[in-house]
Amino acid sequence: MPTKSSLPDPQNVADYPDNPKAVMVSARGVIRVVERLYYWDKEKHRGCEKRNYLGYVVGNQFYSNDDYHRLFKRGGVKRLVEQDDESVKSGSLSLDQLGSLETKLAAEFPVYHAIAQEIGLTEDLAAVWGKDKANAALSIAYQWLHTGSNAAYLYESWSVNKLLPYSRGISSKEMSEFFASLTEVSGWRKDFFNARISRLPDKEMLSFDATEIAAEAAEISYAQYGMGKEGGYQRQLGLILLVGHESHMPVLFRVLPGNITDVTTVQDMLFRFDEITDSRRVFGAVVDRGYFSLANLARFVDAGSRVIVAAKTDSIWIQDAIETAMEHLWSNAARIPGEHCWGWTVPVHPGFEDGGNRKLWVHVYRSDSKSHTENTAFYDELESFQKEWLRWRPNHEGDSSETCPLLKSRWMKYFKPGIGIPGRTPLEQDNDAVDAATRYFGIFCNVTTMECSAREAMTTYRVRDLIEKSFKGGKTNIELDVVRAHGEATMEGRFIIGFAAMSILNRLYVLMKQKTYTETKSGLKEMPALADEMTFNELKNRLATPRVIFDRNGVGHWLEVTKRQHGIAARLGFPDLYTMIPDWAEK
Repeated sequence: MPTKSSLPDPQNVADYPDNPKAVMVSARGVIRVVERLYYWDKEKHRGCEKRNYLGYVVGNQFYSNDDYHRLFKRGGVKRLVEQDDESVKSGSLSLDQLGSLETKLAAEFPVYHAIAQEIGLTEDLAAVWGKDKANAALSIAYQWLHTGSNAAYLYESWSVNKLLPYSRGISSKEMSEFFASLTEVSGWRKDFFNARISRLPDKEMLSFDATEIAAEAAEISYAQYGMGKEGGYQRQLGLILLVGHESHMPVLFRVLPGNITDVTTVQDMLFRFDEITDSRRVFGAVVDRGYFSLANLARFVDAGSRVIVAAKTDSIWIQDAIETAMEHLWSNAARIPGEHCWGWTVPVHPGFEDGGNRKLWVHVYRSDSKSHTENTAFYDELESFQKEWLRWRPNHEGDSSETCPLLKSRWMKYFKPGIGIPGRTPLEQDNDAVDAATRYFGIFCNVTTMECSAREAMTTYRVRDLIEKSFKGGKTNIELDVVRAHGEATMEGRFIIGFAAMSILNRLYVLMKQKTYTETKSGLKEMPALADEMTFNELKNRLATPRVIFDRNGVGHWLEVTKRQHGIAARLGFPDLYTMIPDWAEK
């Protein structure tokens, strides 16, 4: 622990300030020269002291603050290489700069903006709505991501002293007008969505899904009474979204009346995609089991749409395909490397209701882990039912083995009829019934409207949950499950902001899952993905302190940035994020 240094006589210190109030103080082995200013604090009812730090004394030589930081490291150790004046200025503020300071919280906002620039979102927003409105849209999106709330009235008070691309406040009334103005730009859908789509990799596969958004405003004609996914009718509207598999990027959304089921929107959405992109070919869309029907598949085939849909195994024509593939599902030729399963493709011509002759491809898969899970669950319940059967006793007067509720259980179909009396004699399993029930355990299927291998179909569909995560992330982190708007223009303007926020969030999730490497003495060291260490909310908490302080000349300086925060930025792919003052940051 450093000892307290003895203080030299000021007369023996070269270049000592000619200031009668200047005195030397020692702290942790470092001698500083300060000017003490005393005053009476009316609230504390006592005298207090302020200090004006003038410089340092090292080896009987006085150094100003700037000279000291240029020549010495912390603790008074002389630098091997002197820092230039610019380096000193960027790391510290001289006393004459402290006349007028403004501090702004940066937190994780630089991360959001770096991502928005990386994915071309800032450029695309500015191209359609201009730089000023683009910056406002991004600032609002950052607030939604930061707070998890999309209430317009909160923005004006929240934005004070925040480091944002749009530095001026926006009142609740101004924000409603801003949302509406976004939709008043002629051709914004075509221009903006086409710009986002043009950033997709070639032959990008797309996920498609729909969700319901609660909306109470009577002025929104799209808000209709419909059946919510949680059950019951509510006033709602529909939001459908396309997300790219390679890029994980939302590229298009559309608002629909809330009483239209999402199954009916698939084909319309694919046509809308073609229309907006000037007939650019769509490689395909991935949809979930809710869209599986011969009628939907017929529409996809007739329209030339390339679609992958999860199949229900209770359909006769799917079961026929499974039986055809079954003999191959234990062969090495069917093994899908890296997926821990086997797959086989069966071309089919199912019987469509209109009598049309259309070709589909059923991809049948077998998974040992899925089979184990399903068999374990089935036999645990089956055997539990048998034990319950023997333990049964009448509870009320008039109860008898003939009226036992277990006789109506769905599990009775797996036992031979007429054998066993509740509470008295055991049941006997019907082996044929059990074999039929468990035959397809571990089996699952996809259907495609285009020819491809089982491996290609699985690889594409395996990331199907991306769209669910997009909606889940949007609903959880930016309150996408409710729209607070009084009119259709305002409502759609809100969705534009939500679309921008979701684009940033999805890319952030991708970056958090990437493994990175750091240079060590022994070579490159692999760092685990950030997603293995923290959630999105935890990442926000760990980046909560960085600030930028602006001096009276408008020059920004970073404050309160820790080594760990620099490390997080580097692992996201932005190593200089908290060292350079952003060019978009305004005082």
